[in-house]
Amino acid sequence: MFLLLPVRMNYRTERLPIVTLSLIGVNVLVYLIDVICFFSTQGDSNIWVAENLWLIPAYCKPWTFLTSMFVHADFFHILGNMIFLFLFGCCVEDMVGRGKFLAFYLLGGLVAEFAYIAMSPDHFASEIPMGGASGAISACMGMYLLLRANADIEFKYFFWFLFTYMRAGEFEVPAWVAITCWFLKDLLYAIIGMFSHHAGGGVAFGAHVGGMLAGMGTIGIWKWIGHRRPAENEPVIPRLTPMIPALAPVAAASAEIPSIFLCENGVQSGPFTLSQIQAALAGGAIGHDAVYWSEGMTDWQSVTELSGGPI
Repeated sequence: MFLLLPVRMNYRTERLPIVTLSLIGVNVLVYLIDVICFFSTQGDSNIWVAENLWLIPAYCKPWTFLTSMFVHADFFHILGNMIFLFLFGCCVEDMVGRGKFLAFYLLGGLVAEFAYIAMSPDHFASEIPMGGASGAISACMGMYLLLRANADIEFKYFFWFLFTYMRAGEFEVPAWVAITCWFLKDLLYAIIGMFSHHAGGGVAFGAHVGGMLAGMGTIGIWKWIGHRRPAENEPVIPRLTPMIPALAPVAAASAEIPSIFLCENGVQSGPFTLSQIQAALAGGAIGHDAVYWSEGMTDWQSVTELSGGPI
């Protein structure tokens, strides 16, 4: 048997991921209540939970589009989802902000559910229950892909055969490689599932595909609205404005050549050195929504890429 898990992101968070931890807490709490009710009613509660909390397209109730994001089938289902939610959710929440992250997460989960229904053979006539946070978590992965495509993700792998041969190790791959492979795998199984009522082993691959596309779409729109490229009649190189006061003292002591420009809340400034940027990030003088540009780059990128150091 082969097991592969992401364990570390090449990103250092600057704020406590309150929303991500709260989402994990709600998911775990709902699962524990479900387990307690199952044993106290000798399994009779399963019918009520399936009808009122899981999303059944043929008999869907409005609130189940929300509650289905917080129910899970078994321990390994919720364990895997919470690992992915913690790793990707903490990073995305730190980069876009708590309020935006919660809105993007729920929107991504909702789009994932409709994508699952659209790609299922019976569509809204399907009587198969759907539940789990994987659709919304896939949206987090899609958001992370656009925010930090070139960052590395560290994986650990475990391989064993009949308990006679065991091997474990770790490796790193760029985020765009790992997430693209996940997406293509889910897309393949989702397409297969469209032509078979039993393909997929109960996994809602269509929800994974829809969630990831929703995450990429929301971040793409957010970046386009907040950080539009200069118009065709404007110069590509950013205009110079006075330096941020909090960074000025660092410039005098630095031997580096200033070559980095910042844009925050529509205001451009620079040039600065890498040491200045990192010092300002550590001191909170630069917000996480700021973007930077340097000679040779084709587009603005998130300034958090310059913070350095894995979490």
